[in-house]
Amino acid sequence: MKKNIIIAVLAVIVVALTVALLINYKDKIGGSSVSIDQTKLIAYIVSDSRCKDCNDALDGYIKPQLQQMFMGIEFKEYDYSKSDGEKFYKQHKLTLLPSILFTSVIKSDVQHATQYENLKPYLTPNTVNAELLQMLPTSLGANFDPTKEICDNQKDDTGNGKIDCDDSDCSTSKTCRENKDNTLDLFVMSQCPYGTQALDAMKEILNNFKDKIKFNIYYIANQNQDGTFESLHGQPEVDENIRELCAIKYYPENYKYMDYIWCINKEMQSNSSAYKWETCAKDFPKIKTCFNDDEGKQLLSENIKLANELQIGASPTWMANNRYEFSGIDSETVKSNFCKYNSGLAGCENTLSSETTTLAGSCN
Repeated sequence: MKKNIIIAVLAVIVVALTVALLINYKDKIGGSSVSIDQTKLIAYIVSDSRCKDCNDALDGYIKPQLQQMFMGIEFKEYDYSKSDGEKFYKQHKLTLLPSILFTSVIKSDVQHATQYENLKPYLTPNTVNAELLQMLPTSLGANFDPTKEICDNQKDDTGNGKIDCDDSDCSTSKTCRENKDNTLDLFVMSQCPYGTQALDAMKEILNNFKDKIKFNIYYIANQNQDGTFESLHGQPEVDENIRELCAIKYYPENYKYMDYIWCINKEMQSNSSAYKWETCAKDFPKIKTCFNDDEGKQLLSENIKLANELQIGASPTWMANNRYEFSGIDSETVKSNFCKYNSGLAGCENTLSSETTTLAGSCN
């Protein structure tokens, strides 16, 4: 009996080892591994034909910029929606797309030594093949997960029987957000010059639409585990974000808080590094108390969640009706985009100012 048990156990082990070897063989080979030519400067690019933003970014500026930096670089491109692209993605344990991996020649190419040093901070060894240097997803603005449900193609991409917005993968998708008529949201950094232009444009927007629109401001920043905050323009911007949120909480009637924000923007134009916020807050006494207490930090902690949830990192970014994203820093551009989704709203027929003190752009 004991002998029979041992034989049975050994048989199970043999079967398990055989299965493991087959799985390992399939993972490594996948019908044959992709051959990596380390003798040439090659960029292996993985995208997905279903991701328009990915391909627009690659064709619009990423590939042209790489060609300009590294003369003679070769591109080998893979589409996740095709079998060879999915295989390459899985073999190299990629996550977000687009993804770019360079052969190790990029490190030793004397001709492009300076260009490599400039790119080096944005590279990391691939977790499977350390000889391939992978661009950090954040440096590419990569945020497309090809294994998740695509929320607007009327297909079940994940095979769970749920299509588009019915799938939990789409819970934070802008496409699936509730439509809220006449709502205008601005995602911004308080010390971004393009962001302040957008905030200044609201003076004419609010005057044009009066009380017919609902306007909200959301700040772009991150909160650390220790409770502190990080923003692109440092602690001064974090502090100003907090003060403006205090103004928004305590002076909401008829958007009175915007008077404080417009005053701050004017002060920063004259002295961006040492402006006197107290000058603008003299008619808003509750700002100082709120800012000095933990209340202000709590307001910022809650406020920045939406931008992070929606993966909005560019200041300014506008959103009409809680779901339609657009950009712009002048009143006419903002009005025109807003009215695309609110046609017939009184005020849309008016032509507003298109003048700005700087060219359109964003901080990100």
